[in-house]
Amino acid sequence: YLELDNYIKRTILQEEPLPHELRPAVVLQRTMNYLVGKIANHIPETDEELAQWYDFLWNRTRAIRKDITQQMMVNETAVILIEQCVRLHIFASHRLCELNFNEFDQKMNTETSITENLSKSLQSLRYLYDDLAKKGIFYSSEAEFRAYEIML
Repeated sequence: YLELDNYIKRTILQEEPLPHELRPAVVLQRTMNYLVGKIANHIPETDEELAQWYDFLWNRTRAIRKDITQQMMVNETAVILIEQCVRLHIFASHRLCELNFNEFDQKMNTETSITENLSKSLQSLRYLYDDLAKKGIFYSSEAEFRAYEIML
């Protein structure tokens, strides 16, 4: 069962989700595997489809990051998921760099917004690395992602 939750930004007036409304780590991993294997690997031909492809990926990866944050997940699964989000943002940024902005939602997909989404993902990853390092857990991929943050 794949749960491709749509990202919904909560306002102050909205209640936090109940524990049973959040997807467990195993479901988040299956969802990401689906996004990477079935969606990200099938890049559309037209600019319009490419914009829709990115909007879908952004929305679903944001929902995954939101679930990780709300569950305060600080473990290997969280690291792997956020690393995958970062790689998808980098890949999508490359694919979208020549796309005409009138093809897609300018509020969400301006160059600044794309960079902001990547930056937030890298920031989440940095916090995870730092928290896990305090427990003596280190990742060989950390240098790669710290370098992305420096280049940004």
